[in-house]
Amino acid sequence: MPILKRKHRALPEGPGVVGPARLCRHGADLSSVRSGDVVVVDVTDLGADTAQVLVEKGVAAVLNVSSSSTGRYPNLGPQVLAGAGIPLVDRVGESVWQTLRSGDVVRVDGGAVHLGDTAVATGIEMTESRVRDQLDEASSGLSSQLDSIVTNAADTLRRDRAMLLEGAGIPAVSTDIKGRPVVVVTDGPDAASDLKSIRSFVRDNDPVLVGVAGGAELLIAAGLRPHLLVGRGDEFSGRMIERSGEVVIVSPSGRLDRPEQFEAHGRQPVIFTATGTPDNLAVLLADQNEAAVIVLVGGPTRLVDLVDGDTADAAGTFIARLRAGSRVVDAQAVRWFARQRLSWVTPLLLLVAGIVAVVAAVATTPLGHEWLAPVADRVTSWTEGLLP
Repeated sequence: MPILKRKHRALPEGPGVVGPARLCRHGADLSSVRSGDVVVVDVTDLGADTAQVLVEKGVAAVLNVSSSSTGRYPNLGPQVLAGAGIPLVDRVGESVWQTLRSGDVVRVDGGAVHLGDTAVATGIEMTESRVRDQLDEASSGLSSQLDSIVTNAADTLRRDRAMLLEGAGIPAVSTDIKGRPVVVVTDGPDAASDLKSIRSFVRDNDPVLVGVAGGAELLIAAGLRPHLLVGRGDEFSGRMIERSGEVVIVSPSGRLDRPEQFEAHGRQPVIFTATGTPDNLAVLLADQNEAAVIVLVGGPTRLVDLVDGDTADAAGTFIARLRAGSRVVDAQAVRWFARQRLSWVTPLLLLVAGIVAVVAAVATTPLGHEWLAPVADRVTSWTEGLLP
């Protein structure tokens, strides 16, 4: 007589693909995925690398809470899945996280997801033809965006040629920047996490901290004091002005509006007469004042980040980084190098600990005591000689 009976759930019957659900809330973490799984992810603009991992793991189908292709740029993830014959269903809805659990056996038929006899989610079936059409549209849209960026960049070069080529109009600041690293912090989507990831760099290198508008709040919240506050006057709070060092106001007209808000905190702002965005002008300011390196925190790092916004701003970003050249480094690159350096520390500590353990073990033996006694005597004599 069996002591324990297992309850088996009947496999769903009907057309489509059947397999156990595998919920991956963090799209990049696919370590738990196994062959035959129906994988649930939340990935906007599914990349080719992620899709290839899913193909190599032999998944049965992919359900995406978000859009696998938004049209912002021609991402190849959906095409990789379609080429491998793996069904992809887009925009199945946030409720799928509550409806399904990993291990639930589901059936995917077209855009419908069934648990038993119940349709628990519906989405858009990404057929091969639909994937191809979206890719063509995204390619066309990207081409138009790039054309617009190039046109705006040419206009910027003509209009601000003296500033960009000769540094005319870029103010000198009293903050000592020459030869020092500079960290420019904006209030971009990943700025807070990027800033946290380079704390060791900030601690070890004493860089000039530049807070661009809301980026200054991130620095202050992290317990850091911005040496420079850069932005338009109406972007600054009293707290930002009070807790920052030098203030640089970006003003297309060259005039300072509401000077009293700075006088109240004993600040006399430097005026940067220019039409660009404060984050791009902060890069030019650091470059003109001969920073050793400019670390960008929170700014756009990918082509898609540029084309997704205003094309005039994208052109300014392109020109600013082109002028600064090799001085510009993204915070994520700094984080990578910091990790590589730290990776040497652990083995070194283990080696030292191992040597200490061996020496301690040897010292407990008669032979070890005989070897180490003269060394101990020398150390004792040396330390006594240092004492008064």
